[in-house]
Amino acid sequence: MEQNKDRLAEAGITVLIIAQGEPKHIERYCTKLAPSHECLARNDTEAYTLYGLQQAGLKEVASLNALGNLVKTIGKGTRGGEIIGDARMMPGTFLIDGQGRVAYAYYSKDISDHPSIDELVAAAEKVGAQ
Repeated sequence: MEQNKDRLAEAGITVLIIAQGEPKHIERYCTKLAPSHECLARNDTEAYTLYGLQQAGLKEVASLNALGNLVKTIGKGTRGGEIIGDARMMPGTFLIDGQGRVAYAYYSKDISDHPSIDELVAAAEKVGAQ
């Protein structure tokens, strides 16, 4: 997200990252990986549940895509830290319009799946055109 911050801003997207854990956990993440985005942390999964996100099953954790992305991440020298919260909670990405409604929802197919920046920008442009 950080490397695409200007492109996202031009499309009218303000990024808000919500994660499980205490503020100190998300602060470490955001300071390193997303310093220009706002980050919030909760010690529960209520925000995930409210947006219809569910726990991953074996096929979402051990999919070929998730395992391939894990290998790529390790190959780049990135190591995971301490797991905070429910490690099986599926991710999702949402665009909220000016009236506070969900204008775009992306429910990840596995624990490593996220929409492309191109897809987010196209969705934001479509929302802006309405």
